[in-house]
Amino acid sequence: MTPVPTTAAGRDPAIDMIRGVALFGILVVNMPFFAMPFGFGGDWWRTAFPGALDRFAVFLIQALFEAKFILIFSFLFGYGAARQIESNGPERYRRRLLALGLLGIAHALLLFAGDILLAYALVGLILPLAARWSVLRLVKAAALMWLLAILTHTLLGVVGIIEPDGWTGNDAVAVALQRSGDFLGIARYRLIEWAVFYGLSPFITLPHVAMMFFLGTAAYRYLGSAPLSSLATQGGAIARLLWLPALIGNIAYAAVAVAPPGAMKPAFAAAELILRGVFPPLLSLVLIGAGLNVFNSRVGARIGRIFQADGRLSLSLYISESIACALIFLGYGLGLYGRLGPAACIGLAALVYFALLIAASLWSRVFAKGPFEWFVERLAGPRRPPDTMLGATR
Repeated sequence: MTPVPTTAAGRDPAIDMIRGVALFGILVVNMPFFAMPFGFGGDWWRTAFPGALDRFAVFLIQALFEAKFILIFSFLFGYGAARQIESNGPERYRRRLLALGLLGIAHALLLFAGDILLAYALVGLILPLAARWSVLRLVKAAALMWLLAILTHTLLGVVGIIEPDGWTGNDAVAVALQRSGDFLGIARYRLIEWAVFYGLSPFITLPHVAMMFFLGTAAYRYLGSAPLSSLATQGGAIARLLWLPALIGNIAYAAVAVAPPGAMKPAFAAAELILRGVFPPLLSLVLIGAGLNVFNSRVGARIGRIFQADGRLSLSLYISESIACALIFLGYGLGLYGRLGPAACIGLAALVYFALLIAASLWSRVFAKGPFEWFVERLAGPRRPPDTMLGATR
């Protein structure tokens, strides 16, 4: 296997290719939450769309997509952050986090309560310190975060058994409101959703994100001056080692998640949470390893170029996905909220993704950066002069 060279600008094309593919996975996960109350995580879809195809779609989303692709981004974020800290110093990196956090707040308030950007900005504050750790210490920190994630998911599962009727809101009210053109009313409802989401984030999201941040930073420390695609052989070995337990564990997670509600619902919910704590990061690592292995080959690199523009504009495309979903489902757009089930959401996600992929390709022919990448760079300030930069070609 011949490694694919980096671009003239020092970018590793395999990273952009993996990011570009991951954007599709993120859209598949996020779209149902724009489309219906609590997305595939609630019970509303079971009554509104009880067919076998929709049940299988939810199973597929939770087995192969949910909590996997956002962790791929987390790994790449950790890798990129370590490079930015070494190349331009921690102060510029912290200004980048400030810009990312501001975008995350705006994204959550105006578009999507499940925003991940603010979480990245908050967890990313640890990386200037972690970037100086040894590879072994970083791997140990990642393992600790994985154990913490398992414990916090288990804790939530136990709480769910003790108190099964948590906050769920009124689905009928939510459907009527989201179909309306009441922008401020929808924003107020989204603010409540955001508060619930961030209240659960320390238990559900942040430990997994931190785990992958540490592993991405460890990869950078391990590689030295080599690009991430140099890990293609090791990535392929990791994928072959972990794919079977990762797949079985995530299939079990999805099977429990789509089990019919009934007297055993609290126990199923607890099992779902415990399995979610354990197995999604493993499948994320499998996908990263397989992606590096595939896109580092000449045939894979040619295929991967289709997704490369999306990867370069990943921040702008992530927010653009939310804009597209808001215009499709909310009342001040097409008003399709509650009218499309999980299976239709997967198909629509594919259409939206490829439309944005074409748009990204056209944009890249004219502009070097996306609008939100430009905003982050402007707020971060100037880079160090090239003659003082370390590792500029990594």
